[in-house]
Amino acid sequence: MIPDVKTLKETYQAHGKLLLTAEYFVLRGAKSIALPLQYGQRMEVSAGREDGILSWKAFMQEGLWFSCELKLPDFEIVNSSDADKAAILRDTFRTIQQMNPAFRPESSLDVHTYIDFNNQWGLGSSSTLIANLAKWAKVDPFKLNETVFHGSGFDIACATAKGPIFYTRSQQPQPLELNYPFMDQLYFIYSGAKKSTRNEVKRFLNDGAVTQEQVERMNELSESFATAKTLEEFQRLIAEHEQMVSSLLGIPTVKSQYFSDFNGEVKSLGAWGGDFYLIATPMDDRDVLNYFKQKGLRVVFPWRELVLNER
Repeated sequence: MIPDVKTLKETYQAHGKLLLTAEYFVLRGAKSIALPLQYGQRMEVSAGREDGILSWKAFMQEGLWFSCELKLPDFEIVNSSDADKAAILRDTFRTIQQMNPAFRPESSLDVHTYIDFNNQWGLGSSSTLIANLAKWAKVDPFKLNETVFHGSGFDIACATAKGPIFYTRSQQPQPLELNYPFMDQLYFIYSGAKKSTRNEVKRFLNDGAVTQEQVERMNELSESFATAKTLEEFQRLIAEHEQMVSSLLGIPTVKSQYFSDFNGEVKSLGAWGGDFYLIATPMDDRDVLNYFKQKGLRVVFPWRELVLNER
């Protein structure tokens, strides 16, 4: 059964995400460190105005960024501001119906979503949506995500986590305390180029070959990232991690390509070639901001201002 929205508004909330370790390797069963964020997405479901129509409106801070109307109960697209996004939404709803045949709304619905980050940043606009839809429709969010996006599921685990987690595919997430003494020397910087995680995952699953020895070494690296005591140790781990992924993909590390003169280490996060970088440096805030500003990169978050830790 679906919630009764005739007299009240249903609200759902999910956290955004970043993957600290084991990008790509996590798809082959490696242990990763995943970070839920202080930013996320809210979804509100209420009775609509036009009979037999689900009216969908997606907002971010700048205002409305996507809208569509779907005909109930089969979710046929009536109109949309973006045909590709509407098709994904339609297919997601139809997948939900296959997973839960009782989810079959026939009256009118208004669904409004609100993300409090830029949807180009790659912080989980899709995963937070999947998590919220799954909760509303009473289906397994991991199975829904696997069917629609073929991802590892770490982002779905982050959606409801209260702090950092160890995440291994097909296992229960494990809460993790990351109380780095050098936390004030860590920053997240938007690269200026969002990459399609869905396409990257498909490409890697088709082409990426990972040995069991590599998976085991990545497991060890994730454990070491969790227990690092000094900035120098953390930087050494970043350098080795970057080299492992570089060798796997046949792509130079981001530091060697763009930041070879930087006083510190730079780690790609998520799909390489896009989204965010993790910066570990002895430099002070002003020098960090000035360095990356000169590179044209202005979206900078200190670790404490982005990573969620409600435990």
